Amino acid sequence: MAVRTGVVKLKDQDEAKRYAGQSLLQLALARLRRDTLTLVAIGVVLILILLSIFAPVIEKDILGVSYSRTDPVNAFLPPGGTARLVYLPDHRYRSQGLHVVVTHDRGAGGREIGEVHAEVQQRQLTTKEGMANMLVAHTSFGAPAFSVFLNDQARPFAARIAQNSMSNLLEIPIGKHTLTFRRGTTADGEVLARLEVDIQPSTLTTAVLFGRPDGGGEIALRAKAFSVNSRDLAVDTARLHVIHTSTSAPRTVNVRILDQVRIPQINYSEDGSTVVERGLFTTGISAMDARTYVLGTDDLGRDHLSRLLYAGQISLSIAFSAAIISIVIGVTIGIIAGFYGGLIDDVVNLTIATISSLPTLLILLILVALLNPGPEVLVLVLGLLGWFGICRLVRGETLSIRAREYIVSARAIGAPVRRIMFVHVLPNLLSVVIVALALDIGNLILVESALSFLGFGIKPPAASWGNMLSNAQTFFTKGVHLVIFPGLMISITVLCLYIIGDGLRDAFDPTLRR
Repeated sequence: MAVRTGVVKLKDQDEAKRYAGQSLLQLALARLRRDTLTLVAIGVVLILILLSIFAPVIEKDILGVSYSRTDPVNAFLPPGGTARLVYLPDHRYRSQGLHVVVTHDRGAGGREIGEVHAEVQQRQLTTKEGMANMLVAHTSFGAPAFSVFLNDQARPFAARIAQNSMSNLLEIPIGKHTLTFRRGTTADGEVLARLEVDIQPSTLTTAVLFGRPDGGGEIALRAKAFSVNSRDLAVDTARLHVIHTSTSAPRTVNVRILDQVRIPQINYSEDGSTVVERGLFTTGISAMDARTYVLGTDDLGRDHLSRLLYAGQISLSIAFSAAIISIVIGVTIGIIAGFYGGLIDDVVNLTIATISSLPTLLILLILVALLNPGPEVLVLVLGLLGWFGICRLVRGETLSIRAREYIVSARAIGAPVRRIMFVHVLPNLLSVVIVALALDIGNLILVESALSFLGFGIKPPAASWGNMLSNAQTFFTKGVHLVIFPGLMISITVLCLYIIGDGLRDAFDPTLRR
């Protein structure tokens, strides 16, 4: 036992020699360098701060997205999801159902992409001898409504098919036929296109008029038939048949169900099909080189990662700014109250005790509700109501410091009070202030998040981690990632700040570690 005690004393003597002559700050930094957990926490917080500061650069040059641009087509993409051109949200595939989807152009100048969709149950298909089924789709941007005449009959086989629409399920005899697409509903209407079809048994044929009336070459107005097997579907499965006729879309696309590729490649004016399990799925048609959203998208199709970075700007800036305000006020009032004592100290204590007895959250809600919620308002409110704790802490330390010999000596030689406070008292409060600042920032992030979650903080479309959580609670079942990632950002940041505060306290006061 005596040997071990001697070894410990030797180590203490060596350590004392090694650190002799160093300031309190140098000693604290030396101890901090040996605290791996605190260093990791500092690194994480610095990374989050840098990511928030450079959010515009990351958004534009790395992610290639827009923080504020809404895109309902790409709503609720999961993490790692691929951008869609068109999609069927929450689409239910029923047992032995046949789903036909045809892409088309829409919007001003035909620059947007849409789809027409028909669902047919197998029991609805004809069972008549020598008959099959047909659908007629109109996906030509700019072509008028038309009727289809079968083999130059006087009456239309399908009448008044408007742009971007699809006919009801039709019956057609098996064999070869000529389909004539005419403007209007009479047999003498302008011929838009003619189509030769060969109808096979147990098929569903979709005749599509697509292209553009003023186009040339491959995108000229024309008609084409696409057939798919309408039978042989097992129970609890459905068949998806996709036809690509949009001139605005890329020439080659793929089809994804739950963001998994189910039809690898469909070229323009061609089709593809796949068997789908029965259930409620989101189906999307994507470009082959479509952008990938690292953390998915929100309910308006905005990139979730870029919004998290911009939200970090607001949440962290509010917390840091409010913490600095509260630290400045708390340290100033605490030093004055602790150094002078007497009536000043009594007034400060009475004020802090009175306000602290009131529910802090209630006061915050009342003040923010009366004022116009925004970052500046939150910074002022949180800063002006957050100095009580640090003030008490600084006051207590100041009472202890003013009784020490070097303070008494400074006053005895006639040093000005201002010099004593700034040269002798304040530097000795540095460790307390740094620790309080780290812990205060973590608390303020939680308070700001709570206010935004309750709807009294940052208002959309501006993003903070708190209001992102508030918006996401409505869509928890559709996009669980909208709840997980803002919650993780808040939890990780606050946890790291608490670890930093605890590590700084140990570094500046090594007796606590012992």
